[in-house]
Amino acid sequence: MALFGRRRDTTGEAIADFWAWWSDGGSGQVAMADSGPDQVRLLGPRVELIDPNLSWELAPGSESAHLLVVTADGDPDLRATARRWLAGAPPSDFVWSYADSRQPAASLDGRRIGVDGHEFDLGSVQVGVRRTGSRLDVTVYHPQMAQVPADKRITLCFHALDVALGEEMTETWIGELAPVEAPPLDGFGLTGLRAVVRDLRGEFTDENGEPQWISLQGNGPRGAVIAGAQVPLAAAWAPQFDQHIVITAPYRDRDDAGLPDPAAAEELERLRSHVTDRLEGQGRVVAYECSGGTCQVHVYAEGSTPAADQVKAAVAGWANGAVRVAVESDPGWAGVAHLRG
Repeated sequence: MALFGRRRDTTGEAIADFWAWWSDGGSGQVAMADSGPDQVRLLGPRVELIDPNLSWELAPGSESAHLLVVTADGDPDLRATARRWLAGAPPSDFVWSYADSRQPAASLDGRRIGVDGHEFDLGSVQVGVRRTGSRLDVTVYHPQMAQVPADKRITLCFHALDVALGEEMTETWIGELAPVEAPPLDGFGLTGLRAVVRDLRGEFTDENGEPQWISLQGNGPRGAVIAGAQVPLAAAWAPQFDQHIVITAPYRDRDDAGLPDPAAAEELERLRSHVTDRLEGQGRVVAYECSGGTCQVHVYAEGSTPAADQVKAAVAGWANGAVRVAVESDPGWAGVAHLRG
C-alpha cells in the first residue's frame, strides 16, 4: 500500500462535477425553477460541495436573462476557490452569465436592502469621502442607522456599497468604511460615489484595466528605502493569486544612501522581467522595495501551480550574491499592505 502520493484536489473535482451537472441539464432546471426554495434545493448542495462557506445568488444579468454569482463573500481564504469556479464556467449566452463577486446594480432607483429585519432605501444613503493615497475612506449615513444594532451597522455599509459598486470595486478601492448617525458634511448619494470610484480607477488603471505603477520612498531599519508597487495592490484584483513569494536579492552597486545606482537598478529591473516571463501568467510581480544593498521583490501567484519553483529557477543565476526565496499562503495580500499607496 502506498504511503505517499499526490493529494486529491477535492475542490477541483467538486468544481468539475458542478459544471458537468450544469451542462447536462442543471442550467435549464434552475432557469425553470418556480421559486427560491427550488433554486436553493438545486444549487445549494452543489455549491456547498465546493466549499460550505461559499455564498451564491441569482440576479438579472446585464446581457443575459440570469446571472449566477458564487462568491467568497469577503473571505480572502475563499477568493481563489470562487475564481477557480468561475474559470470553469461555460461561455456566457443570452440565458446565463457568471461572476465570482456580486455585481453592481444596473440602477439604484427604488433599490432596497434588508439588514437584521429592517428594510433600507438606498436612495436615502449619504456618504462622506476622504481620499487616502489610492483608496477612499468612506463614512455611510442612513436616517434609520440608529435603529440598527451597533454590530450590524458595518454590514449595512458593506451591503449598500456592494449594490452600488459591486463587490470587487468595493474591496479594491474602498479603504476604511464606517457607519455614522449624522449626515456627513458635503455628503452625497451612492450614485455620486460610483462616479468618484470610477474616476479613481481610471486614474490608476489603463483602458484594459491593467494597473499603473507608483514610486514610493521613505526610511526603514537599514536606512533610505525606494519602492515601487502596482495600483491597485489588492487581493480582489487577482483573487487567484493566493501565494506570496518574496525574492530577497542583494545588489553590489549602490549610492551613498545604500540604494541601487543606475547600473544596479537596471539589473534588478531585468531580474523582475525575467521572473515575470518565467511565471507565464501563473503569477505577477506586484511590488518591490530596496534598501541597504538588498532588494525584496514581491510576487503573488496561484498556489495550485508550480509558480514558486519557476521563481526559484528564474533567480538561480543572480550574479550579485545568494538569493533567498520565501513562500507563504497569503490570500489577503497582507504581505504588501505596507506598500499600498
